[in-house]
Amino acid sequence: MSGPRSSAAPPLDDHDLLAEILLRLPPQPSSLPRVSAVCKLWRGLASDPGFSRRFRAHHRRNPPLLVCLVDDFCQVRFQPILERPNRVPQSSFPVPIAASGRFRILGCRHGLVLILHDSQKQLLVWDPVTGDQHRLDIPRGFAKQTWINAAVRRAPGDLHHFQVVLVGNSDVQSTQAVASVYSSAT
Repeated sequence: MSGPRSSAAPPLDDHDLLAEILLRLPPQPSSLPRVSAVCKLWRGLASDPGFSRRFRAHHRRNPPLLVCLVDDFCQVRFQPILERPNRVPQSSFPVPIAASGRFRILGCRHGLVLILHDSQKQLLVWDPVTGDQHRLDIPRGFAKQTWINAAVRRAPGDLHHFQVVLVGNSDVQSTQAVASVYSSAT
């Protein structure tokens, strides 16, 4: 005589439990596509926009390093870091500046790249993953022939807004420093 059967679903058929398990997969580019190939239930869960947001939020503190930005004076390119199947092709991150222009990469932080376009006296804030670009004019008060340094960062807890801090020499007195802060939220 067998014992009573439970009406509870097997663990891997329980959407909530399965979501919690899949949420803890490593944040490698191949993780979710591989999970999607298991069955329709898993594909539906892995491709759900709500699950994708939770997956990114869960791994936001320690995202994988996918590529390295290389500036070799003639061009800027991305060098893939990971081996197959997680290798991201260089063509996935086309650099949005003309090769003929004079530019300097000032920094990368929080998934954003900050580029100074010398000939246009503009800063470019670029998100290589989404392709979003924001061009900022260098504010008045900065000397035209100065080394400008700047940093970019995302606003705390917000993926859509960012801040840029610029520091350089004054156009009035070259020994005087000037600074400016730009916020995309304001």
